[in-house]
Amino acid sequence: MKKEKRLDLLLSIINQNDFSKKQEIVDYLVTHFNVYCSLTTISRDLEKLNVYKIPITSNKYFYKQINQNNQIKARKKLESYNDEIQKIIVKDSYILIKTSPGFAQSINYYIDQLKMKEILGTIGGNDTIMILTTSNERAQYICYQLFNSKKK
Repeated sequence: MKKEKRLDLLLSIINQNDFSKKQEIVDYLVTHFNVYCSLTTISRDLEKLNVYKIPITSNKYFYKQINQNNQIKARKKLESYNDEIQKIIVKDSYILIKTSPGFAQSINYYIDQLKMKEILGTIGGNDTIMILTTSNERAQYICYQLFNSKKK
C-alpha cells in the first residue's frame, strides 16, 4: 500500500475509533484491512498526521488528530486579548472565563474558530464565557491549549 493511501486509511480509523496503544492500531489494520505495518511505521505516520495521545477521562488517553496550525493562529489572536482575561476557572467538565466588560463575545468567536472536537459548545455573554466539554481532563486539556495554563 502506498504511503498516501495508508495515511488516509490511518486517519480515517483514528477518527472513527478510540485507540490507546499503537499496537491496537496495527492489529486493527491487519484484522479489518489486511494491511501490515510495523510499530515504527505507525509512529512515523501518526507524527506526520499530527495525531497524539490526548486525555479523555481519568487515566485514559486516546490517539486523536490535533490541528496545531489553527490552534497556534487562534492562540495568537487570543493572546491579543490576554490583558482582558481576568480569570479562568476549570470546574468539572466546563471552563468559565471572566473578561473585562464587552470582550467575552470577541474571545468566544476566536475559540469557536478553532472547531476543537473536544469542545461541545460555548456560550459568550458580555463579560463571561462558558466552554462545555465531556470531562474534567478534557477541560484541563482545552484550557492548556487555549491559554497556555493561564488558569488563575
